[in-house]
Amino acid sequence: MTSSGQRRTSPRTRTLLEGCIVYNGGLSRMDCTIRDLSSTGARLVFAQPVRIPAEFELQIPRRRIARRAQIIWYDGRTHGIMFLDRGDEATEGTPAHGEDGSKFPPLGQDTPGVSAILEEARRRIAELLDIPADAIALKVEVTR
Repeated sequence: MTSSGQRRTSPRTRTLLEGCIVYNGGLSRMDCTIRDLSSTGARLVFAQPVRIPAEFELQIPRRRIARRAQIIWYDGRTHGIMFLDRGDEATEGTPAHGEDGSKFPPLGQDTPGVSAILEEARRRIAELLDIPADAIALKVEVTR
């Protein structure tokens, strides 16, 4: 049994890593500092007090990691998060920078998450327009 001061299910490591949370279907990004990291969660610190979505993707470029996460607690600048995936899935180890040095990984049909984002966008657009989702076709075009 864990003590009242230690509720984590896995050991944490103190870090000073640059991170980025991605939300809003990949359209919004916010930089953060990752101060503690474990296989099940992390402690994120922002430059100023912020409110972030309950669920998002945390990207850690230096470690080539991207994980789905949710907020467990926050106190303005600091947020405790729990990872929603196992960490051994396709997103971990995916390049956080493209071959050309840009912040974006190279896109292809096998890029993890792109098809899920597009499907979610189709569903939301269909709801807004009150039409069937299969009546909507989305195209992704990336210019660098």
